[in-house]
Amino acid sequence: MAASKSSISTDVVIVGAGLVGLTAAIALSRLGKKVVLTDAQPLPVFADGWVEDTTHWDARIYALTNETIQWLNEIGVWPHVPASRVNAMTAMHLWSPTAVHTSPSLRLNAEDAHLVQMGCIVESQALIYACWQVLAESDVTIITDAPAQALQQSGHIMQLTLPQHDIEAQLLIGADGARSWVREQCGIRVSTVDFEQMALVTNYLAEQGHGNIARQWFGAHETLALLPMPQQQVSLVWALPQDEASIQQARSPEALAAEVEHRAGYALGKLTPCGPVLSFPLVQKTADDMALPGVLLLGDAAHQVHPMAGQGVNLGFQDVRALCLELGKLPAVRPIGDARFLRHVVRMRQLDILKMHALTRGLDKLFSRAEPAWTHAAILGLRGLENSAMLKRFLIRTATQN
Repeated sequence: MAASKSSISTDVVIVGAGLVGLTAAIALSRLGKKVVLTDAQPLPVFADGWVEDTTHWDARIYALTNETIQWLNEIGVWPHVPASRVNAMTAMHLWSPTAVHTSPSLRLNAEDAHLVQMGCIVESQALIYACWQVLAESDVTIITDAPAQALQQSGHIMQLTLPQHDIEAQLLIGADGARSWVREQCGIRVSTVDFEQMALVTNYLAEQGHGNIARQWFGAHETLALLPMPQQQVSLVWALPQDEASIQQARSPEALAAEVEHRAGYALGKLTPCGPVLSFPLVQKTADDMALPGVLLLGDAAHQVHPMAGQGVNLGFQDVRALCLELGKLPAVRPIGDARFLRHVVRMRQLDILKMHALTRGLDKLFSRAEPAWTHAAILGLRGLENSAMLKRFLIRTATQN
């Protein structure tokens, strides 16, 4: 006879234990909400001594804004991020398509806006580790290695079926990524923009110091970024047309490094491979609805963006922050799954999401146009920004907040 399932009643159930789901569980628990966090994957395992192991680094990294770091500190996560796995970003240098081997077309320095830094580069595993450290001391109920099986609504209650549990909650949060099961179960359509690009991601040891500068080169329908990491390493994020990406990925690690050196104008000297080369297709997916009665989508489940701006995880974290801020204003008599309340939360996020979509699609279209006039206009625009201290301060402040 099959073992009987346990029944759980809670305020919030979160599907997806990625970074957005983890921080949502932490933040909502700190507000006094009963939270259940579920995921189809087992608990992550961190090797003993991984923090001190400077020979192995996660290929997946994030560029966190100052605003995000402040919020992670407020919910108790940032103090658990190993400082040795974090690198400050004090400047951004951008090259236009015709300036590959010359000086940057635009320099943005934190000190120009009276800031200590523009943000930080941090490994995915370091953030995930910190979140699990906080959750271990929380009251959050964690159910992993349990793929969701069914989702139903009964009045104002959402009912989630797992292999060994039946969960009832006032609010169900879908934080289960770009291929969201929750979104699919709710019948929410997705608007998709295929950039017809692939991203190549890997880490290199740089011959020359990176100076805590994030460097980005724009080409015809491609961008190449070298982001500063500890131990004089840099993280490559190279978005390029799919056919070209396949050619580059087929190279040996050393040959690919040599090509990156050339494309980057030897700005950091020789690049020595120190990790696997990962690749993934670049698409922009936007849910037609982020919220339904009793259901809220957060992070990539709601809006997956191009990595050009490095803002995807920041957008997801700010989704959680907005939800928690508005929950603090919600009258006790209104359920947290109330449709009007959830729509209000979504409205609070729409401007940031639209701005990021416009930025990433706009830059890609601007530099992918074949007509010389468009490229010339883009270069003039960057040069104009380079010569305007006021506009540069505005851009820096914008880049460090989201």
